[in-house]
This record gives sequence, C-alpha cells and structure tokens, in this order.
Amino acid sequence: MNTKPPINSELQWIQALRGIAALMVLFFHMHPHWDLVPLLSMTSAVTHWGFSGVDIFFALSGFVVYRSAQRTIPARGAWPFIKRRLLRIYLGYWPVLLLIAFTTAFVYHERLPPLRKMVMSTFLLYPNIWDNWLPPAWSLTMEIYFYLWIVLVALLPQRHQVKAIVAFMALLAAWGVGWLIADTPAVLDGRQPLRYGLTGLGIEFLGGALLAQAYDSRSRLFSIPQVTIPVCTLAFTAGLILGSTSSYFDRIEVLRAASFGVMGLAALCAVLALEQTSIRPPGWLVRVGDASYSLYLLHTFLLDLSGKARAYWGVHSPTALMLFMLALPIAIVLISWLWYLRVERPIMRAAL
Repeated sequence: MNTKPPINSELQWIQALRGIAALMVLFFHMHPHWDLVPLLSMTSAVTHWGFSGVDIFFALSGFVVYRSAQRTIPARGAWPFIKRRLLRIYLGYWPVLLLIAFTTAFVYHERLPPLRKMVMSTFLLYPNIWDNWLPPAWSLTMEIYFYLWIVLVALLPQRHQVKAIVAFMALLAAWGVGWLIADTPAVLDGRQPLRYGLTGLGIEFLGGALLAQAYDSRSRLFSIPQVTIPVCTLAFTAGLILGSTSSYFDRIEVLRAASFGVMGLAALCAVLALEQTSIRPPGWLVRVGDASYSLYLLHTFLLDLSGKARAYWGVHSPTALMLFMLALPIAIVLISWLWYLRVERPIMRAAL
C-alpha cells in the first residue's frame, strides 16, 4: 500500500512565496524613501534584509526550472526547453526596458545610456548589478547561467542526476571557499576568477532543484509538515542570523549561499510542506506571486518615478509625506499587477 502523500499540483504556496520574495525586494528598495519619514525610518532595521528575497527567488527558480526540464528535455530535447525559458525571461524584460527607454527620452528628457550599455543590458550580458541599465536585471543574467547548468544535468540518465547536482554544488562551494582562503583581498574586491560563471549563488538554485527531486519522489521530508515546518523555521532563522553578522555575507556569493541561501531553501521547503496541508495562502498574496516578475522588474523604475512625482507635486509637509510613503508600496504593487494583466501575461500567452 502506498502511504506517501499525493503531490499537490496547484502549488499555491509556491506562488505565495514568490509574492513574499517580491515584496521583500520592494521594501528593501523602499527604505531609502521611508527614511525621509522619521516614524517609517524605524522599519529599516527589518527592510534592510529584504535583498534576501532574491535568494528565495533563486531557490524557487531551481525548483520550478528543474521540474520543467525533467518534463520537457527527455520528451522533446534541450532546445525547446532553452527556447521557452529564454522567451520567459526576455519577453517579460524587454517591454519594461522599452518603457524605461521611452520615459527616459520623452518624459525625463534625459540622455540614454551609452550604446554599449544599452546593447549589453538588452541581451542581459551584464551579471554585475552596477553595469545594468535596469539594476534588478543582474539576477536574470544569473538565471540564464543556471538554465544552461540544468540542461546539462537533465541530459544525463535520471539515476545520475541527483549525484550530478550534488557534485556541482560541491564544486561551486569548493571554488568559492578555496579562492576566499587563497586570495581573500581579490575576493573582497570582486576579482575572484570565474566569479559569475561559477558563482556560489548557483548553490541556491541547485538546492531548489534537489528539493524538486525530493518533492516529486514524494519524500517523507514533506509528509510530516508539523515536524518539517518548525525545522525549516529554525533553519530560516539561523541563516538570517548568520548573514546578519557581517556585510561580507551579502557581498561574497559563497557566504551568501551559506546564510541567506539556506534561508531561501528553508522557506521553499516549508511552503512545500504546507502544500500537503489543508491550509491555503491568502488569495491576494498568490496574485502578487503571479505578478512577481512584473513587480520585480518595475519596482525600482516606479520608485524613481515616485521621487520625481513627489518633487513635482510639492509633497513636503510631514502629514502629506507620511501618507504618500504609506500609499507608495500599495500603488507599486497595483501598477505591477495591471502591467502583468495587460502586458506580461498577454505576451507570454501569445508566445508560449
């Protein structure tokens, strides 16, 4: 008799976690704006850690992409999988980049970036946040690296795939730690050889792939949520505490994977356990998760636009400024949701 729990195919908690991760990144970038209001500035002690929403995204991506690769590559080959994943990234990214270009030239009446920067940013060839025209795009470049890794894994016989993932994770960890020990100044300055090609952030992505394998094989890890969820909560807390001990845990990828990456994988594991319960996430949070790609891409642009709007409207009094700042994240989420409904989703449906 098979006593393993059925797999929940809807994965609403996964979408809710996407929404949480997107909101974390939004509020991370909100805190310089909220610092203008003394009462709201007190939240910066919490919102400062919102950048770790990206680590949750990497873990989620590993989970989703590996499951997709397992379904697509054996049946149809590598190219349909690669094509679909690249279209998913670029067709969501290019309309936002076009909006930024139009606004820069015709609304702000500012000069566009140098041609090289525009071209490299358009095709996501910059893995460094400071080189990109749209700063959050650095993570999309990383995603493209990760997709290529998953293709190599998925082309292997099924019985070797988990071993390959674990071996690759060990290689990334050894590479990152090895250079940190051998040439600490170079690593601290961002001059580590193959910093992006063998990034420690890949450990988070591949960890998500391992959780996908465990989930689809109906591992007992998810069958006892009353045990799994508290353990994941402890791991989540430990990762956050470790990461908060030094700024190097944000700047050095292998250390980030060992702290905020653990936090992201623990969050993913917890929501997969929640999928096996009768508890369902709030509907609004699932909808934010649906629009999370649009929110992730648009939020820095909308925050910049809000600063210009605040100056144009003369929002300076303490009361008006407080109300403006409280309404700002709600407005950004709603605008991103409308963008998802009217731009991102129709384009994706037509193309995919």
